[in-house]
Amino acid sequence: MSKPNKPLWLLLLAVIGLNTGCTHLTPKAEGDKSANGAGATAEPVSEDAVNAPLPNVILTPTLLYRLLMADFAEQGGDLTFAADQYLKTAEETRDPRLAKHATRIAMYANDTRLALRAATLWRDLAPDDRDADQAQAAIFISAGELAEARPHLQRIIDSTPGRGHGYLITANLLSRAPNREQALAMMDELVRPHSQEPDALFAAATLAAQIEKPALALERLDKLLRVDPHHLQGMIMKARILYGMDRKEEAIATLRRAVDEAPDNAQLRLVYARMLVDERHLEEARREFRAVDRLSPNDPDVIYALGLLALQADDLKDGEKQFQRLLTLGQREDEANFNLGQIAESRNEIDKAIVYYEAVNDGENELDAHLRAAMLIARRDGLDKGRDYLHKLHPSNAADSVKVSLFEGELLRQAGRNADAMSVYNDALVQSPDNSELLYARAMVAENLDRLDILEQDLRAILRKNPNDAQALNALGYTLADRTNRLDEARQLIEKAMKLSPNDAAILDSMGWVLYRQGHNAEALGYLKQALTLQNDGEIAAHLGEVLWVSGQHDEAHKVWDKALKQTPDNPVLRQTINRLTK
Repeated sequence: MSKPNKPLWLLLLAVIGLNTGCTHLTPKAEGDKSANGAGATAEPVSEDAVNAPLPNVILTPTLLYRLLMADFAEQGGDLTFAADQYLKTAEETRDPRLAKHATRIAMYANDTRLALRAATLWRDLAPDDRDADQAQAAIFISAGELAEARPHLQRIIDSTPGRGHGYLITANLLSRAPNREQALAMMDELVRPHSQEPDALFAAATLAAQIEKPALALERLDKLLRVDPHHLQGMIMKARILYGMDRKEEAIATLRRAVDEAPDNAQLRLVYARMLVDERHLEEARREFRAVDRLSPNDPDVIYALGLLALQADDLKDGEKQFQRLLTLGQREDEANFNLGQIAESRNEIDKAIVYYEAVNDGENELDAHLRAAMLIARRDGLDKGRDYLHKLHPSNAADSVKVSLFEGELLRQAGRNADAMSVYNDALVQSPDNSELLYARAMVAENLDRLDILEQDLRAILRKNPNDAQALNALGYTLADRTNRLDEARQLIEKAMKLSPNDAAILDSMGWVLYRQGHNAEALGYLKQALTLQNDGEIAAHLGEVLWVSGQHDEAHKVWDKALKQTPDNPVLRQTINRLTK
């Protein structure tokens, strides 16, 4: 046989799922004879039961030594030697479980000839064990010897009640053949005598899908659905293939028809509901999840989906109801508490929100929940109390420690305590000196403290690590344009940022601002108007109004400012700009 294209052990794991435990022969005393001497018998013990008569074996010193050597070799990674020893022991003892274990190890070792010898013995010793046929078929298929695999595949099909599962096993095996066309031809040959059997047609379509021939899979599924228009798994597979081919509305329509065929099939409705979510048909998805909930009540995943969809629809009352159901069931409690905390926070029920957030003790939301609790405690009891809560947290890794420091620094910055925020970032950077998020955060605080030297130092450190960091390029360029006379250098930085992120409102604003500072007012207006269109921001409005004002377009400037003041009346840059220019 030719050398296999794929590791044999991958085929074995995928097909017959043998465990990794070692098969042992355990001594058993017989009558008055000693269990550790001549005359002792061995009782083969394995987690992999084999439906075959098991031999009563005398555990001789030679046999025991060989088993120990095989076991040590397996543990030490010498799989070929281990498989050979197990196979020799199986040949001597006629124990099918040892032959099975030898097959598994030989396939792990990718030793085709040894694996085939072991699998052949295994099938001879356990002729009714379908796993043996599967192993032999897998070995031949991996070597591209499909003709030799055919009789084993036929036995797999014929020995499976109803043949349906046997066809699927066959499709799974053939999907790993080195030559896909040969695999398809073999499957067609095996299916041909049963070309009107839905299970056979479904397996043929499954193989086409597995070897990434979606058009052929659809063709075979259409044939299946002509034979059996109510074949639900066929409709589900067709929908998934259509979805993968970006024919998403056809996929949804296919599942809709399947749901109409079987309205009480909860699994089908669940597949349909999830596809609707993927396509953002959220209200329809919500109706389907409600139907699944009626058909399969108290499924925590369905209840959780209903809760999230309720929040998406801004139906806080129903969202609260669904997450409370999870708490009552004792299911997905951390996720339920986190979402209940968000609902309470949105209602400004601070005490209740804190209780929910503090109840999150595990999962991906754990840290975020406690950070939000700290923020609410700071709002309710004062910033120092919120910081005390943060300091009692025990982040489990460096990334979480950085996240806590960033959060604390931002709380301080928003409160105007920039020096304290700088101290927090300084301490965090001792532990994580190259962290770009910490460097950027400290740079922004440094700007508030008029420490442009620190700002430039930190932003350039980020850019040395990642020269294409558009955010850092823009921040440094804007600061140089706004706070220094290094305008040409500022413009170069901003132009590079704009090439990297051409539709970023903040970068367009920076470009407009540096052009204005260079005296190119008309050109500046184009960038600033585009920026304000993309993001209705008070600072962008302040800049646009200023350029309009100095260009003599006072009425237009007032229109821009007045609109911005209605939306962000407390924006300091906007207020300062208006006061500076109009008074």
